[in-house]
Amino acid sequence: MKRFAVVIIALLTLVTAEAQTIALGEKTPPLKDAKWLNGNIPAKNSYTYIGFIHSASEPCKVWAERIYSAIADVENISFILISRESTTDIKKWVMNYISPRSGIVVDGDHLRRAFGVSYAPFAVIIDHKRRALWFGNPRHLNKQIIETLISQNQ
Repeated sequence: MKRFAVVIIALLTLVTAEAQTIALGEKTPPLKDAKWLNGNIPAKNSYTYIGFIHSASEPCKVWAERIYSAIADVENISFILISRESTTDIKKWVMNYISPRSGIVVDGDHLRRAFGVSYAPFAVIIDHKRRALWFGNPRHLNKQIIETLISQNQ
């Protein structure tokens, strides 16, 4: 019976580990074939915050605003939000996040799958080589953590 339980736990661990496609220090999927809202592609920077959102989720709205505000005066970081929704569904509340160093990807379900994201809000911070420096729920992220990540990876 103990062997059976160990085998089941091992199998569940493998399934769980396979579902996560992001690993710290490893390359993340490229943002190819991205459909940018209003054609606004953010300028390349040394670091990029990528947030996966859904317009019906209040936590997504709260954390998008908090992170956007937190990095407003942090140099060398771009801000990208990715939604699986269409332009008409998402445009109402994300227009404030379009600037030369930020952008919104709409109809981004293929990117959500490529990153292995199964819930929103979810975020990844990557460097200019697309290596993951941090990932998880953005509620665990603040300006101090972002600045520390940048200073440790320069």
